[in-house]
Amino acid sequence: MPPEPRKHAIVYYSRDGHTHRLARQLADTLEADLFRIVTSRYSSNVLGYLHAGFDSLTGWLPSISPIPDLSGYASVSLGAPIWTSYPGTPLRTYLATRPKLPDIVGMFATSGGNSAQDKAFSIACGTMDRPFVATFSVPNSLDQAAADMRVTDYCNALVTAVGTDLST
Repeated sequence: MPPEPRKHAIVYYSRDGHTHRLARQLADTLEADLFRIVTSRYSSNVLGYLHAGFDSLTGWLPSISPIPDLSGYASVSLGAPIWTSYPGTPLRTYLATRPKLPDIVGMFATSGGNSAQDKAFSIACGTMDRPFVATFSVPNSLDQAAADMRVTDYCNALVTAVGTDLST
């Protein structure tokens, strides 16, 4: 008998690995499938950093690799770094494609500083034309215990919305 399909999916972009680590932690907690957004535009060197900031401010959206249809999942979590108070442009590109997503969508973000997380969530939400069930942000400097609490609260909000239990 084939295994039951997973209920949660995580779509994320990570330039320096911070968002990837958080996506991995969420995937382990939720037993979710991971889908990484890939673009060749932003390397991990200084030039990639400058391109990211410039593109974020100007709204230039890079090309990305395709992500499969996720409408069969009960929930999807979207993740990205916050660049100049905006969600990273690879996630914005993904949302601009108007992907088929389930009704239950949440978003998480990482940031290197004091970026305006509420603005980033609002922009992503506006692109989807519907609210997120849950959101949270983790500054890269946040201690692990505090980050773990945010992950737990977020996961609990998602599973409550889906009607599942993390303990099973």
